[in-house]
Amino acid sequence: MTAPLHLVTGEYPPQRGGVADYTAAVASALHAQGREVHVWAPETSAGEGAPTGVTVHRLPGVFDRGALQALDDALGTMPSPRHLIVQYVPQSFGRRGMNVGFCRWVRRRAEAHHDDVRVMFHEAFYPFEAWPPHRNLLALVNRWMAHELMAGARVAYVSAESWARRLRPYAPRGLAFTWLPIPSAIPRVDDAPAVDAARRAAIGDARDAVLIGHFGTYGALVAPLVAEAARRLLDAHATVHFLFMGDGSDRLAAALRAQLPAHAQRISATGRQAPERVSVSLQACDLVVQPYKDGASGRRTTLMAALANGVAVVSNRGAATERVWGEQRALALADSAAASALAATAESLLTSEAARRALGAAGRTLYDARFSMSRTVQALMDGGEGRA
Repeated sequence: MTAPLHLVTGEYPPQRGGVADYTAAVASALHAQGREVHVWAPETSAGEGAPTGVTVHRLPGVFDRGALQALDDALGTMPSPRHLIVQYVPQSFGRRGMNVGFCRWVRRRAEAHHDDVRVMFHEAFYPFEAWPPHRNLLALVNRWMAHELMAGARVAYVSAESWARRLRPYAPRGLAFTWLPIPSAIPRVDDAPAVDAARRAAIGDARDAVLIGHFGTYGALVAPLVAEAARRLLDAHATVHFLFMGDGSDRLAAALRAQLPAHAQRISATGRQAPERVSVSLQACDLVVQPYKDGASGRRTTLMAALANGVAVVSNRGAATERVWGEQRALALADSAAASALAATAESLLTSEAARRALGAAGRTLYDARFSMSRTVQALMDGGEGRA
C-alpha cells in the first residue's frame, strides 16, 4: 500500500494566499491520483474549504510549542514511513517570520523519527538591507531557519531556480535541489463564444484592434511599469487597446483614463474575476505584458496563467529568470523591466498576428511539458531528486 503524503503548511483555504491556493490544488490533484493526503495547517475561525477526499487537520496556534506537540502526537498515530512535504514561506509559520522552533522541529522529525522530509521553498529568506537595520536580524534568522530545514530534508524543491543558488551556501553537502515551478491557478476554459464576447466588450467594433492585456494585483512595484508601458503603446498606435485584469485593475484603468482622456475608450478593466472568467479574458487578448522586477520565473503564477491559456507574453529578463525561457523562446523577453523596454518588445509583435499566435502556442507547449500541475504531482508522487 502506498504511504500517505503529509502536507505541512502555514496557510490553507479558507485562508487566503498563494501558498494556501497552491497547497489546496496540489492536495486535490494528489488525491485524484489515488494518494491518501493529510494537510496540517493552523486553525481558522472560518468554515473549511478542503477538497473532497483530503483530510485536513487544524492545529492550535501557529506552529508554536503546543501546536508542534499536537502535531507530534498525531503523526505518532500514523503509519510509517511518514512522508512530510513542508510548504515553506518564512512568514507563514508565525513569530513574525522567525519561527526557528518550527524549523528545528522539522529537522528533528527527520533525525529522530526517520520521517522522509521534503521542503518546498516558495521563498527562501528575507534579503539583507541597508535600512532599516533591524530588518537584517530577520534576514539573518531566516537563513538559519533555511539551514535547519535543509539539514533535515532529503530534497529541497524550489519554485524558482534562483532560490537554489541562494540556498546552496546554507545547505548540507549533497542535498538535492529540484526546480518545481508553480502551476497556473487559472484553468484553461474552452468557450469560444465567451472569448469573443469578452473581446468585443474590450474593443467594441474596432476590427483592426490589437488587444494588449495585463493580469496581476497591481502592487506598487509593477503598476507604474504597466501604466507607463500602456501609455507609450496607446500614444504610438491607434489600433492598440488595453485590458487590465485582476484585483486593482479597475483603479489603474480609471487613473489611466483620467490621465489620457483621448485614449479613454481604448482602456478597460475586468476587476476581480472567478478563475474561469480570467481564462476567458486572457484568451481574448492578442498578447499580455507581464513585467517582474526580478525577471520572468517559474514562481510567477500570473505568468503561468498566460502561458497555460495560450496567449503571447511579453516579459523581461532579470536575476530570477531561468535559462529555459531563452532556450525555448516561449516568451518575448525585454532586457529589463523598464517601461520603454517592455513597450518596444511589445511593438515588435504588433504587426504580425502569425508571430503572436506562434509565441502563444510555444508558451502553452512549454507550460504543458514543464510547468503544469501534472508535472508537479508526478514529481511529488515519485519523490525523486532532480536538479536546479
